[in-house]
Amino acid sequence: MTAPPHLPILPATRDADALDATFLPHPPIALAVARRLVPWWRALQRNAPANTTRALWADARHYIRWCANQGRVAVPAGPETVIAYLTVLANDGGRDGQPAAYGTVARRKSTIAALHEAAGQPDPCRDRLVRLEMKGLAVRLGRRPAQAVGLRRDDVQEMLTALDRIADGSGDRADEPAAVRDAALIAVGYDTLRRRAELVRLTIADIQTERDGSGRLFVARSKTDQAGQGRWCWLGPDSMVRLQRWLRLRALLLDEALAEGERLMRRCAPSQGSSNRFENTARHDRLLRRQARLEACREVLWLQIGTDRLARRTGAVLGPLAVAGPDPGKRVGEIFKARAKAVGLEGSGVPGEGAVSGHSLRVGGAQDLLAAGFGLPAIQQAGDWTSPAMPARYGERIAAGTGAMAQLAEKQGRSGGKA
Repeated sequence: MTAPPHLPILPATRDADALDATFLPHPPIALAVARRLVPWWRALQRNAPANTTRALWADARHYIRWCANQGRVAVPAGPETVIAYLTVLANDGGRDGQPAAYGTVARRKSTIAALHEAAGQPDPCRDRLVRLEMKGLAVRLGRRPAQAVGLRRDDVQEMLTALDRIADGSGDRADEPAAVRDAALIAVGYDTLRRRAELVRLTIADIQTERDGSGRLFVARSKTDQAGQGRWCWLGPDSMVRLQRWLRLRALLLDEALAEGERLMRRCAPSQGSSNRFENTARHDRLLRRQARLEACREVLWLQIGTDRLARRTGAVLGPLAVAGPDPGKRVGEIFKARAKAVGLEGSGVPGEGAVSGHSLRVGGAQDLLAAGFGLPAIQQAGDWTSPAMPARYGERIAAGTGAMAQLAEKQGRSGGKA
């Protein structure tokens, strides 16, 4: 049997409108079929969550390009085409030519099914041969996906203590503003169990202070609330102290950055007789864009802190923390990783757990809730999960310690390290 060909290396694109260029000119899809797919895609862009659209776009583009390179018809496809594609993924479709995870293969299959449904074509993924192939791949690759390592309360406290020392002047002064911000961000992320994309969309108006010193955070829209009904989350008094400190500092930093920009613009304003007129004009234009970016930060809660090359200043406001594009919360994950690494928290070493990510506070918070005796419905509601499956998986290792055999051992006098 001939080995399946290697996957082509496909250039990434952020231009969603390029779907026309992907669907229409490629031989694997008939023009009449492509014309049905393009409006479907645009409807997804308008109405579906950004992460869903991004995953569908990447998967569809990869599949169509692969079919084009192999001379196969992508839509409508036969079962043999789907099986060939999934087999290639399972062989070397992951990172660095490694086998793809089963979850990736299953998601790609779902994308192929969605393409056929949108095009009004029979779904080849329903064929019994494709279903049988997926069963075999589940055995070969394993169904259990890796999860982010959980940052539990002790881990969070260790990170916060280290950040407080930096913020109080025990370290690099250039890192002090970022330390104040990161301490508040981590505290809010743990208390609210919010996703990173939800954290970066927060505004100052979303925060309310209560008489008892606690706070409330209004999340206007979430992954599971695309209609924008919103929900309130609780913030502890200690988190509010860190958040209020950041709010005072961000206002000061933003005012300083805007004032510095105005001063620089006056200095480099182009004049008719100046020998550096064109250079000053270019610098003036860059400063105008900088000022517009900073003005857009007035209501934004989290700001990007770094080195302002135009002002030649470190620890300065550069703009919103959110990243333009399909992954606005990217920097949140980077902050969690960096601050965890600084205190030696990079990974648990537990099988099935990966490294620290932007999801680690949600995982750790769910584990702490389970360890404290809260039931899955309460945990599901706190973290805004659509089903109890994810928080249940996050807490499997903890739940094993309170399972039937653990309780039996306690009754037998074998708990607490006794022989």
